[in-house]
Amino acid sequence: MSGFLSVWRGLAAVALCTTVLAAVAQTEGRYPARPVTVVVPFTAAGPTDGLARALAQGMRQSLGQPLVVDNKPGAGGNIGTVHVVKSAADGYTLLFGSSGPLLINTSLYKNPGFDPLKDFTPIAYVGEIPNVLVVNAASPIRTLTELVAYAKGREGLSYASSGNGSTNHLAGEMFNRNVGAKLMHVPYKGTAPALNDLLGNQVTMMYLDVLTAAPHIKSGKLRPLAVAASGRSKVLPEVPTFRELGVPLMDQGVAFGLVGPAGLPRDVVDRLSAAAQAALRAPDMQSAFARLGVETSAIDTPQKYADYFREQVETWREVVRATGASAD
Repeated sequence: MSGFLSVWRGLAAVALCTTVLAAVAQTEGRYPARPVTVVVPFTAAGPTDGLARALAQGMRQSLGQPLVVDNKPGAGGNIGTVHVVKSAADGYTLLFGSSGPLLINTSLYKNPGFDPLKDFTPIAYVGEIPNVLVVNAASPIRTLTELVAYAKGREGLSYASSGNGSTNHLAGEMFNRNVGAKLMHVPYKGTAPALNDLLGNQVTMMYLDVLTAAPHIKSGKLRPLAVAASGRSKVLPEVPTFRELGVPLMDQGVAFGLVGPAGLPRDVVDRLSAAAQAALRAPDMQSAFARLGVETSAIDTPQKYADYFREQVETWREVVRATGASAD
């Protein structure tokens, strides 16, 4: 938890001192005329919360109004998400979400209360943080090969996740399926409690985002085995990918983005998108993202983000179908 708090403070400080390169002109009476609420559907001090607060601070410089982060956790992110999709489509209630509520939950829950392809207005893609497979440093498992052998020969092993439907939940199911293991899924209400039990050696392993894992790896408390990404992480360049080690696994990490309820006016979407892209392009923000392992991309318009949505919702639907995972 303290690691996340320090990350949030660092990101907020970077955003506060950022010089926005593409400021949006402000005209009296134009949107926004009052503060904008940005709902984060998870608890404070996690990676989603930290990145949301950094983006909110950066966008404030363009919009001329505060963006107030409001944490509404629960049901794998569904509670906060439903709150936003039921809000007025006026640009004053937005959602900063991660892969679970934005892309996965529609396939994982029988009735999540929303359809991301119908109920969201995509505004800005922020980036992706890869997951790294880690075990407690006290574990006898030292390599991915050893883990595969260990998992096949023993019952009662477990893996932690930040909740049903999270990318680390589905990665664990894919691992079981691909190597023929039967590790038991132990879902937690967020990353922090899952990490606490991993550090306490109460669970065997976890797919942890590199932002959270790095300080515990460097302190010697956790041992990294492989990164679930198409290439090595900038934060953990010494850790090989699953592909390098010959183990097939999905390469998606935890993706983050800003959306609104369906039907946001085009001028509001354009104004929010321009403010978000200006904040994300600022050199200080880009440097901070690189240090924190956030992988960015060329998805820099609402239309490109909408295309990404359609592609990723289908990709995750296939993963959920293949693993048989369910949150109900």
